[in-house]
Amino acid sequence: MKGAAGCRIYLIRHGETANAGKVCFNGHFDVGLSPEGTAQFEALGQAFKGLRLEAIYTSDLARTRLSAALIAAPHGLTPIAFAEFRELSFGAWEGLSIAEVERLYPGQLEERMRDIENFSVTGGETFEQLRARVVPTFNDIVARHPQGNLVIVAHGGVNRVILAHLLHIPVKHYFRIQQDYGGVNIIQYYETGPVVEVIGGGPFSIRATAPAAKKIPLQ
Repeated sequence: MKGAAGCRIYLIRHGETANAGKVCFNGHFDVGLSPEGTAQFEALGQAFKGLRLEAIYTSDLARTRLSAALIAAPHGLTPIAFAEFRELSFGAWEGLSIAEVERLYPGQLEERMRDIENFSVTGGETFEQLRARVVPTFNDIVARHPQGNLVIVAHGGVNRVILAHLLHIPVKHYFRIQQDYGGVNIIQYYETGPVVEVIGGGPFSIRATAPAAKKIPLQ
């Protein structure tokens, strides 16, 4: 028995970035949305329009704030931003493409893939450091809202940390969790704990069309 239902969380990755296809390591690099990214969240805004939302939370970076604002507008809500929900910091790699990293820091990409749990770029973070700032903030939000629908707009790494925490998935398997631009994860809390109902890749990703947005099981 799951017990009585508590809050329902729509954990969403931001829309496509303005440098999509050019820059791989955005991290704290403050890039905005592409036209496609804006369209993705305009469609999501329509999908969420008929649902009563208690609050919308977001990272304080532009790509998440702009995305969250498009969902918040029809509800008259102001997204609440947390620096703790920023993406993993890539330090010296911030804003660089894969080719640039390979040229400037030879061998480090291979080193990262060999030890994804402990590797950090100079000036950057490990996934454990990311988890240490993200999970307590997420838990505080859940504690504030025993009932109701919440939206959190964050980043691929942040969302993977939250989902892995709830599902007890170790760091080395984080990238088995798909997180597309505009992908919606749905987490339903019960008296006995959370249930991850939807992972935000594949059919629940919004591709800038209103019909696609209707696929999201909001209720």
